[in-house]
Amino acid sequence: MNMKDFPEFEIFQDFNGTQIKFQYALLDTGTFFSLKAIEDSKKDLIRIFSSYDNVSLANTLEKIRKTIKEELNRRYFTESDNDKFNEMNFDYFRGNISENSDSQTCLIVDGKEMSMNDFEKLISPYNGFRIEVKIFEE
Repeated sequence: MNMKDFPEFEIFQDFNGTQIKFQYALLDTGTFFSLKAIEDSKKDLIRIFSSYDNVSLANTLEKIRKTIKEELNRRYFTESDNDKFNEMNFDYFRGNISENSDSQTCLIVDGKEMSMNDFEKLISPYNGFRIEVKIFEE
């Protein structure tokens, strides 16, 4: 794959069948390829995914496509009428660190804003347990 064949954006489908457009931002340093996929949305919260590879541009693109598809279609939480993070489906969850319209730090999990209050409510029943927080770029 060469640079002129590289897509500017791609559209992916989430678990609800919603089409979501991601714009690509590519950095070619000569020694590795770094790629960001930025959700193209009018919403206040957007998701950003990253990938890099030191072998080829095609590898970088394939990695980010796989990550986006997995994350858009994995549901970490079940929802109830009054609680968008009612119950964890696994013993872990992943999301993006973001900022809401009030410039407050939040997480985007399952495509929804998880405020720090939501996070506190989620973990408070686990008082005495251990937690691991890992911040990384794909």
